[in-house]
Amino acid sequence: MSANEKLTVQALKDHDKVQPNFSSTVRRQGSKNGCKVSLSSRRSHPSGDQASQRSDRNGRPPPKINFFKFVVATRAWHRLARKNSLHSEKVDRPVIKIENTYRTEPEEGKYFAPMRVENMMKETLERKLKTVKYTPDGCRIIATELTEEIKSKVKAMDFPRYKIVCNVCITENKRQGLEIVSRGVWNQDTDDYASYTYRNPTLIAVATVYGVYYE
Repeated sequence: MSANEKLTVQALKDHDKVQPNFSSTVRRQGSKNGCKVSLSSRRSHPSGDQASQRSDRNGRPPPKINFFKFVVATRAWHRLARKNSLHSEKVDRPVIKIENTYRTEPEEGKYFAPMRVENMMKETLERKLKTVKYTPDGCRIIATELTEEIKSKVKAMDFPRYKIVCNVCITENKRQGLEIVSRGVWNQDTDDYASYTYRNPTLIAVATVYGVYYE
C-alpha cells in the first residue's frame, strides 16, 4: 500500500471509532435517461470491517475508499490539530514572575544584612576548612564549592531584588603579607558587602559577598 492509501485507511478507521453505527455508500441506479446517483445511510456490520482487515493481512487489495467518510475524518483531524496547537501555545507562553514595581529602594526590613551574612560565612568556612591542608589543586576545588554554597545560603536569607555576588580566595599560610582589594560603583544607601577571613596552620581563606539592589 502507498502512503496515501495507508493514511486513508487510517482515517476511515478513526471515523468508524467515532461513529461505528453509521456509514455512507454511493449507489448507482440505472434508468432510461441516464445514471442517477443517490446517497443513502445504512448500519454497518462489524463483521464487514473484520473481513476487510483479514483481507489486508492476507495480501489482498484494500477495500474501496469511501470519499464521504474520508472527508469527515479529515475535518475531525483538522479540528483536533487546531485544538492541540492552541493548547501548546498556552503552555509554551512564558510566565511573568515579576512585574515592574518602580521601587528605587528595598522595603523596610529587607535590606542586605552584612552581620547575618558574616555569621553564616564564619560557620561555613570553619566547618569546611577545619581539617584541610593547603594544596593548589585541592583548594581550587574547595574554593569553587564554598562559593556556590555561600551564595545559595545568602539567597535563602530572603533579600528581595538583590543581586548576590560571592568570591572566595584561598592561599597558603606562610606568614606572608596579603592584601585583597575590590572596587565597584554602587548605591551607598542600598548596596553593601560582607567579608570574613579564616586561618588555619596551612591556609588562609577570604570570603566576600556583595549585595547589589536591582531597581
